[in-house]
Amino acid sequence: MELLLILVSIIAFIGSVILHEIAHGVVANWFGDDTAKLAGRLSLNPIVHIDPVGSVLVPALLMISGSGILFGWAKPVPVNSFRLRGGASSYRWVSLAGIATNLVLALLAAVVLKFTTQALDFPGNNLGVYFFVSLLQVNIVLAVFNAFPLPGFDGFNFFTTFRPISQLLSATPLGNPVFMAQYGLIVSLGLLFLVMPVISNLINGVLGFIVRIFGLY
Repeated sequence: MELLLILVSIIAFIGSVILHEIAHGVVANWFGDDTAKLAGRLSLNPIVHIDPVGSVLVPALLMISGSGILFGWAKPVPVNSFRLRGGASSYRWVSLAGIATNLVLALLAAVVLKFTTQALDFPGNNLGVYFFVSLLQVNIVLAVFNAFPLPGFDGFNFFTTFRPISQLLSATPLGNPVFMAQYGLIVSLGLLFLVMPVISNLINGVLGFIVRIFGLY
């Protein structure tokens, strides 16, 4: 049974990160950039989205370590900001699309749980309920993590669309594409480790807020 619960959590996670990335591509396509569409990245086929590190290794290590947080990422959807109608303002919407999708999925899961059970203390053999509990938790984690203005995350992409911030970053290694291509992941993981207590508190706060609003006790 425990193996089944792990499998259900993985399905909820993989589905969430895939929809997160597809949302970026759909919004970019709406604003005139069909790069993701031409690359076949608007597909629900998980094979075209799975990243060996972010979709497999990182989540597996988190589950094995018993961290209580399931996090990871899919391959970033390619976006050519120069092809977007509206320039920087359009790219802000593209950046926010993934976070918005995760929040919608979390709220959808909460609504389903509201009408199927009054408690998050669900029966261990109810895989359907467990799926929506996992969907709720995973998407809150993904939304909060991606909202942080760290390199490689949606929050970073959003804030760099504002000229004063982009000009400030241009004078630092974070504004150097070559540096970021080589060391961006290491920098992000290091910064992530430093702010992990803040992220954990935010995740618990947002999750607790939704639980109270929907009465999921």
